[in-house]
Amino acid sequence: MPAWSNTDAHNAKPKFDVERETRETVQLLTANTTAVNSDVITLVYNDGAGNNVANIGVSVNSIVFAIGSAAVSTNGTPGFFSSNNYVVSISGNTVTLASNVTTAVPAGTTLEFDKLIVRSANKPVELTYNADTVLVTPTRRANATVALGDTNVGWVHIQKKVMNGDSANARYISETLVALSSPVAANTNSGNTSFGQIFTGV
Repeated sequence: MPAWSNTDAHNAKPKFDVERETRETVQLLTANTTAVNSDVITLVYNDGAGNNVANIGVSVNSIVFAIGSAAVSTNGTPGFFSSNNYVVSISGNTVTLASNVTTAVPAGTTLEFDKLIVRSANKPVELTYNADTVLVTPTRRANATVALGDTNVGWVHIQKKVMNGDSANARYISETLVALSSPVAANTNSGNTSFGQIFTGV
């Protein structure tokens, strides 16, 4: 897992603790081949009793990743960034996913189940840190929608500070996390933060 990428994507952000969204719960092997476009996966597990994967931490809304080449999820990083696929129901050793797999998942494939990190409500920066980390390109820097001062090109964390409760009297703080020489932005919306669009263009 690289520490970051120069491409504007969810799982390309810096792998810093404050960016982290998930933690690994358990890894299990698939019991048989799951066909393309299926959303039901059977797992190998024996707890000596009810043989239910819920007994060891797999739960509804667990984020699921295939460790290997099987396409179970996209845009995430096991144990770090959440993906687009998660568990919607559990029955014994069988889990049903929110999205179909897009390639066959062979028997014996390792699946990792992660849980989302719940952020403390009394520490608002923790709640939005990942959403407020954006990739700044030369084009975006030239097209900033607010006054940020001298912002570097690369991964930048932006904070909005409202003075005395007056939203018209706001200022913005930018902190360069990773300076890059040739960042590649994906789309105009990916310059957005939790509090609005700060950069336009790619």
